Amino acid sequence: MENNQAGAKLQAASTAVVMKPKRMGLRWGMAVIFFVIGLIAYMDRSNISIVAKPMMEDLNINKVQFGLLTSLFFLGYCLAQIPGGILAERYGARKIIAIAITFWSVFTAFTAAAASYVMMCIVRFFFGVGEGPMYPGNASFNSYWFQKHEKGRAASALLSGSFFGPVIAPTLGVAIMTAFGWQAVFYVFAGAGVLIAIVWFIIGRDRPEQHPWISEAEQRLILANRSANSSTAKAPWGQYLRNPRFWAIGGQYLVVLYMNTFFLTWLPTYLMEARGFSLQSMGVAASFPWLALCIVTIAGGAFSDMLLRSTRSLMKSRGYVAIAGFLVFILGLYMAAYASTPALNVLWLTVGLGALGLPFVVSWALANDLGKEFAGSVSGWMNVWGSTGGVIAPIICGWMAQTFGWEKTILLNILPVLGSIVLWLVIRPDRPLLKESPEGK
Repeated sequence: MENNQAGAKLQAASTAVVMKPKRMGLRWGMAVIFFVIGLIAYMDRSNISIVAKPMMEDLNINKVQFGLLTSLFFLGYCLAQIPGGILAERYGARKIIAIAITFWSVFTAFTAAAASYVMMCIVRFFFGVGEGPMYPGNASFNSYWFQKHEKGRAASALLSGSFFGPVIAPTLGVAIMTAFGWQAVFYVFAGAGVLIAIVWFIIGRDRPEQHPWISEAEQRLILANRSANSSTAKAPWGQYLRNPRFWAIGGQYLVVLYMNTFFLTWLPTYLMEARGFSLQSMGVAASFPWLALCIVTIAGGAFSDMLLRSTRSLMKSRGYVAIAGFLVFILGLYMAAYASTPALNVLWLTVGLGALGLPFVVSWALANDLGKEFAGSVSGWMNVWGSTGGVIAPIICGWMAQTFGWEKTILLNILPVLGSIVLWLVIRPDRPLLKESPEGK
């Protein structure tokens, strides 16, 4: 009996040691760093929309030309996705992400120094190339550092930081621009980018077993429950490209990033032109939809992971969550278009963009779920499609706003969202992408 009691105590103590890293641990500290990286990255992206009016005046460009600047960013971003994922798988997320942050920060500074529209186009293209490896690199990192049922929360760290960037960027950007001119906005954030690149390179490691600070208990926990293995094999692109579900994953994400880029590029201009906000009041109003997106991304990642643990179904925890987000997004756009007051308009835009956080976060969790050790390649493929949405959104939406007005532009953008709902039914997340890789192994 004494032996049984001693054994029970030993088992309880062992369980306590193993369970503790589920609540806290080095991996969540790394997630905080990715939150900051995402924060800076999206402030760098969104700053150009904040300074749109004075920049357009100084460079003598119209809405379509300005939209092309954002499109060129996403063109460079798109071209760097799959190479970025493959490089992260081969050389590790630590090096690739540090190089990427430094590269895009340099071109953030060059944005302010560009003296002509042509030079600005070149700079924004290479700025996009620099940001390209960030998300695939993070997906590769998450596949090794987080347990299977933590992928939603892991993905939400970088995403929520990204979406919190535009929350503070309007107010901060307007303050810097008012005091020092629009060029100063880019110099300030370029410096912040270089700083976080240094911090990441010092603290980051590709895998938990390589980190000198990780506890033995947390390392055992991760290694026992992660989906990726240490294989050095190359991603099976032939099998992926023959799978229609692989294409559907990319197609639905095209719509997600298309809509996100529409807001990122044109929300400040829309609020001032269509709803009569001043520059200062726009800075406050434009932050609410992004704050909602940030909060929903964090909560949505946790909720999706909770559903996965309770239902063990990727369709319920990822697919249905994404579909619900798209439906609420449609409602928000429709109500915003017909809102009778500027306050109601901002309220419904907040509801709509906030709901987009659900398909955002579960898409990246799904890339980890199905990609496993090839999460960098799968997420890079997905984000190539997303980047394509980012390329076309500024130009198409700028042209529609100039041709049909803002109200019809918002309503017309409901149509592609309906198509993305259908694509989630095609994806069927519960089925693995590779026949030789049974789900859950």
